Amino acid sequence: MDTQNRWVGLATLLVVAGFLLPAAVRAQDPLETPLEQEILTLLTNEISGQMAFNNMVKLAGAPWLREPEEFTDTFFEAAELFDLVRRYGIETVRLDRLPAEGTFSYPTAGELWVVEPEPRRVARIGADAALVASGSQSGETTGRLIYLPPMNADQLREMAAHKAEAGQLHEHEAEGEVTEGESSEHLPFAGKIALMWSHPRGEAAQALDELGLEGVISFSSRERYLDPNSVVYSRGSYADFANLTMGMSVSWRQWSELLEDVERGIELTVRMSAQIDEHENKYEAVFAWIPGTEPDAPGVIFTGHLFEGYTKRGANDNMGGPVVQLEILRALHHLIESGQIERPRRTMYFLWPNEISGTYEFIANDPDWVDRLSININMDMVTEGLRKNNSLFTMSETPSHLPSYLDGLSKAVMNYVWRTNDIVYLPDSPRGRPGGQYFPKPMWEKNGSIDAFRFYIHEATGGSDHICFNNPSVAIPAIEFFTWPDQWYHADVDTPDKADPTEMKRVAFIGAATALAAADLSDERIGRMLDAVSDFGYARVAERGLPQALALIDAAEAEAVDTALANALNRVNAAIQRELDALASVQEIYTGSTAAQAAVYDRISQWELYHQALRDQLMGSARLRAARLGAPEPQTPVPGPAESQFLAVPDLAPDVRRLQFSLTRTDAYRAYMEEHPDALEEIGLARGQTSQILNFVNGDRSVAEIRNRVAALTGDDLQDQQVMDYLRILEEVGWIVVSE
Repeated sequence: MDTQNRWVGLATLLVVAGFLLPAAVRAQDPLETPLEQEILTLLTNEISGQMAFNNMVKLAGAPWLREPEEFTDTFFEAAELFDLVRRYGIETVRLDRLPAEGTFSYPTAGELWVVEPEPRRVARIGADAALVASGSQSGETTGRLIYLPPMNADQLREMAAHKAEAGQLHEHEAEGEVTEGESSEHLPFAGKIALMWSHPRGEAAQALDELGLEGVISFSSRERYLDPNSVVYSRGSYADFANLTMGMSVSWRQWSELLEDVERGIELTVRMSAQIDEHENKYEAVFAWIPGTEPDAPGVIFTGHLFEGYTKRGANDNMGGPVVQLEILRALHHLIESGQIERPRRTMYFLWPNEISGTYEFIANDPDWVDRLSININMDMVTEGLRKNNSLFTMSETPSHLPSYLDGLSKAVMNYVWRTNDIVYLPDSPRGRPGGQYFPKPMWEKNGSIDAFRFYIHEATGGSDHICFNNPSVAIPAIEFFTWPDQWYHADVDTPDKADPTEMKRVAFIGAATALAAADLSDERIGRMLDAVSDFGYARVAERGLPQALALIDAAEAEAVDTALANALNRVNAAIQRELDALASVQEIYTGSTAAQAAVYDRISQWELYHQALRDQLMGSARLRAARLGAPEPQTPVPGPAESQFLAVPDLAPDVRRLQFSLTRTDAYRAYMEEHPDALEEIGLARGQTSQILNFVNGDRSVAEIRNRVAALTGDDLQDQQVMDYLRILEEVGWIVVSE
């Protein structure tokens, strides 16, 4: 019996005995990554979290007001980051400036005063960056301060009427609507400024404007008892009203002290003023790269947004992302140019744009460039001190419709950092120096923390630039590195003191090691790469796919065991197919040698054995369930021949791919939905199903395959005809083409 047959025989015996194991069992090295230890040591010694921290201070030491010339020339962050790259001797960098539609608002002045009974300044722009709420109008208003508890529009009108009836408002203030020619002085809240728990929006703001309110003071914070002095950048509906024109945000401490005075009966008069300028919108991006020896082969792109609006200037959200990636760029450039590591085969790119919109603009301006990408590593909020923020370092996986080796690769590198920078109480744990609880291979900075490294991986999420690449129009697998929670998220005190040079060193190491392994996958490394991808896949199937499938069978009623079994098999099939596709994606970056091809083929073959074992387990579970319910024994589902129309393969239209990124915002789709408002309801599709159907359109999957994957992912009933009907709508509006 040859080796392959012995493995098949062993797998069969394990299934018969009731055990399920990966087809090949190997001893796992807790520190294994695709890269050699010598390379990991070089990266550890070269990468400096302190240098990254110092650059953060240069770029976002405080939320300063912008200089006037930034609005007509180049923003400070873009110009300084570009210069930093050049100062490191890196010539492969450019600064892109592109016009954008519309304008943006920027507060250049703003003050909040208590003027009576004793004058005191509460806050001002320049010192309090988040003071003026977005949406406010320029102007000045002075009025008596009142308190309005959280209420909807009807409750606000009812309260005003009740107070008038109770004599708490002047007789001429009782009306709640402005009639033509009526002065706003006759409205219930005319001449008043309100303390509110949040800035009003929508109908509530409309009601307050009708009642004559002139301004709102709100507190806005993440955890007001942890840091009562922080203020979160916030927004209200003030732009289109005649009376309610301004909102200001203060800290919980300031707001509660004002509330105390109001509740004690002290009549406070406050003055609010703001100057808000409008500027032409624009895109700015710094783009750098480390050329590979095969520049046209699919490489790696790092992203970290440089701007998230132009008022908020956070250190950790997100100047930390670009400066950590700058340190990756500097370190790898130095190691390559000094000959300590070989130049990788594939190019590594670094893009620092406006968040999301700027990334889409960059792609649309050079859509063919996307062909030179294999993966995206996005960093958004990665520099926070973990202990200080009570946080974990997290990774958002690639989505189900874009399976990739990237998930397993990045997990292996993060696991290396965890096992070497934590006191792991396991027999196989590497040990540090004797005589205490020391990190085995400490990766920290003199001025940083000595926190243990902890991480968590979760399913794909949105909210940052990685969604631009995961968008089916772009279709480049992307992950996001992130830290959560952040106690100072979007706050005016998101400053460098909340960051940790030690964490910055570790994150830069993770990014550099992950990118280098993807950009230079040699035949010597491919086995370890496949180990990383397989290990991650086995865990994902065990934690998600298999339990979900078994749960369907366990919940089946007697008359529905066959249906439950079919759905369970589809769930496991989809889970396994995702991991097979992830393994196959290694072919995008390997050398293509005979040895590399054989390594991938052998690993996929092992997974196919595992797949059959899982199917056998589900069959056995279904038979056991049927026996317990007294139902007929279920049979292995035998799919019939699919209707020819469901074998059709949809793909994005040529003028959509990498040029358009939101179906629901296109004129054609909106016009269709206005003309057919019940179209989706008639098909019987929920929004989550429609978005996933579009996600799985890639020019390779048939209608039937898309149905199977979406049904497994959402867990909802879905028929081939429903998928086809929706795809016909997308075809009619010009978003896709269907190959019969």
